[in-house]
Amino acid sequence: MYTITINPLVGIGSIQLGMTEMQVQQELQNAPWINNEELLQTFEYDSNNRLKFIEMNNPFDSAGFKLLYKDLDLFNTTAEDIVSTIRIHTSFVNNMEAELGYTFFFREIGLSLWRANVMTDAIINSPEFLAEVLPENLEDEKRNLYFATIAVTIPSYYD
Repeated sequence: MYTITINPLVGIGSIQLGMTEMQVQQELQNAPWINNEELLQTFEYDSNNRLKFIEMNNPFDSAGFKLLYKDLDLFNTTAEDIVSTIRIHTSFVNNMEAELGYTFFFREIGLSLWRANVMTDAIINSPEFLAEVLPENLEDEKRNLYFATIAVTIPSYYD
């Protein structure tokens, strides 16, 4: 099992906020992650060419991969559980996307969580949902229980 540690306001694994684009590329070449270009593909830099935003994609079907924030596995823990655990220590920006359950931004720690569709255990196990969803689409729908991307930003990113 491969584990990457996420440190809000710092970075994801060896990719650190404040690095230059060249430093990021060097780190990516040395990263032992399989398909790292698919996992880490969104980087944004400031006017001084310093990294200010890193986004990591959930590999979903990659068994044996963890992205840890403290003791919380961000890709293998449901979105509901992640938000309820993190919000004990810090608040998120309460906007329309957060209210709907798509995007959560924890400004104090520069952590952003996103998923394309909202799914809960209650919905996925409801007779109404199970009657409507095609069996071949059920696994794809279950992915929406989890966040699709996790991002780390500098404190002022969303200002």
